[in-house]
Amino acid sequence: MSGMRVGRRVRVLLAAMVWCGLARAVNAQASGPAGVAQRGLIPIENRTYIGINPVGVLFQILSVEVESGVAQGMTAGGTASYIDVDNDRYTSAEFKFRYYPGEIVLRGFSLGATVGFLRYSTLSDLSRRESLDAPTIGAVADYNWMLGTQHRLVIGTGIGAKRIIAGSDDRKRVDLPRATVTGRFIVGVAF
Repeated sequence: MSGMRVGRRVRVLLAAMVWCGLARAVNAQASGPAGVAQRGLIPIENRTYIGINPVGVLFQILSVEVESGVAQGMTAGGTASYIDVDNDRYTSAEFKFRYYPGEIVLRGFSLGATVGFLRYSTLSDLSRRESLDAPTIGAVADYNWMLGTQHRLVIGTGIGAKRIIAGSDDRKRVDLPRATVTGRFIVGVAF
């Protein structure tokens, strides 16, 4: 039963990623070069990226991230991750909205909000696995560098906090706090 819930959440995350791609295509058609010049907006060549955490693979931390510009200085995207550390396993999928104060998407400092789902499991005292499935909300502060002559290589870092929306009894059963700190490191390709 819980596997079906995780599968449904993965489908929702994939649908959000497709939506981001469609939003980018519609935005590109609606804001052609003449529209950009009239409104005084900065034309941006690369508005979408896909990235992974290459260092995490060495430490059983897998993550993939996609982000796409939806308006001047604003992006929507998603992240899926799996972390296995000391018998604790975190599997999560999140939808992210970010605002770039510099008004250039994907580049520089950003603040954002997340909504997602977490599956956490750990070994209990009896050597059996206990798990908790719960929705999450959070806040992130990130910084992206876009490198190369075409600004296609994206390197991103960041920190955040995630609130686990579950009852205290459920959290105590698996010894999980109400909120957790998150970190981000990705290397990706913009297009």
